Amino acid sequence: MNEITLTSINGIDVVNSRQVAEAVGKEHKNLLQDIRTYCDYLNGLNFQLVDFFIESTYTDTKGEQRPCYLCTRKGCEMIANKLTGEKGVVFTALYINAFHKMEDCINRELAEKEIRLRISEQYLKLMAIPNISDTHKNILLAKAAETLAGEPVLPLPKTEKTYSASDIGKMLGVSAQKIGRIANQYGLKTGEYGSWYRDKAKYSNKEVNTFRYNDKAIEMFKSILKK
Repeated sequence: MNEITLTSINGIDVVNSRQVAEAVGKEHKNLLQDIRTYCDYLNGLNFQLVDFFIESTYTDTKGEQRPCYLCTRKGCEMIANKLTGEKGVVFTALYINAFHKMEDCINRELAEKEIRLRISEQYLKLMAIPNISDTHKNILLAKAAETLAGEPVLPLPKTEKTYSASDIGKMLGVSAQKIGRIANQYGLKTGEYGSWYRDKAKYSNKEVNTFRYNDKAIEMFKSILKK
């Protein structure tokens, strides 16, 4: 046997006594007797048995239920301390490697969760940007939840095509400045006609609030320009 496989029972990592018996070169029934003796001693001294050994069963090749124990790290240490020579060294190395491997796995998972938490928090902070649209807030919230959970949790809101003042000016044959003046005059910079975005300023690296218009706004500009 080159390694021992751990399982988790109610958050406790354990090794099945059948694996332990194989690792130490004992008949399982003999190891069970040893463990029962350890349990008798522990009971007499008011130790919590589940800290060392947990009673369990398994199904044998005949389909019958047989007794076994689930050995915690403390239980493995107790068994190892009773062994001498090569068998004791080998079993000690096996269970130490198994428990360290599990701890490394848990630590990696915790580190990954911490990274996901930090990224999720950054998405939520972006929601505080002034004048950010409700659509973008919902997108950021959905991305924060997805990052934290590791899978999509909230549906992404449907997004509509938007246009800058320059885009609309080119469509309608007027300047972007005129589109901006009309929008301010007629109160078109609202959620009904588009959304506020953070965008790079035209002549610098500074980010500024920029309003982008939807198709409904274009129809309003057309109607106003015909007057």
